[in-house]
Amino acid sequence: MKLLRVLPIVLSAVVLFSCNSEKREVERIAQAYLDAETNFKIGEARQYVEGEEMTSALNMIENFVMPNIEKSVLDSLLPNKVKIKNTEMFADTAAVVSFHSTNPKQESDAQILMRKIDGSWKVVAQGEKVSLEPQPVPQQSQPAAVPAEVPDDTLQKK
Repeated sequence: MKLLRVLPIVLSAVVLFSCNSEKREVERIAQAYLDAETNFKIGEARQYVEGEEMTSALNMIENFVMPNIEKSVLDSLLPNKVKIKNTEMFADTAAVVSFHSTNPKQESDAQILMRKIDGSWKVVAQGEKVSLEPQPVPQQSQPAAVPAEVPDDTLQKK
């Protein structure tokens, strides 16, 4: 009988602990990524991202932004400090991490979307507000149908 009273408490503790440990892992990876990315350690940040969007963003920073900014300007933006404000877990496969970033010149709030891919948490999107739902790809407008050319001899009366 005592076992039946204790079993729900033990199960609740196990579930609570596993959820909290998953959230701590997400926040640990998010903090490592954000510290690297906001302090222009792009090579270090790469290990935490997945997908074309994030890879392209890091490549743009590394190849186009950093080489074209004077070192004094870059140094004036450092160090950047990031504080995680909130983490929303969605099952065990997705999380939205809200954070506050501060450097000597500015402060900002943003979010990253993380997904569990092959057993590891990866950053898949970053912005002021991120969404779990994939964003629709804008459709290109289709040109009006152009009638096929009609040979001149068919237009003549017979």
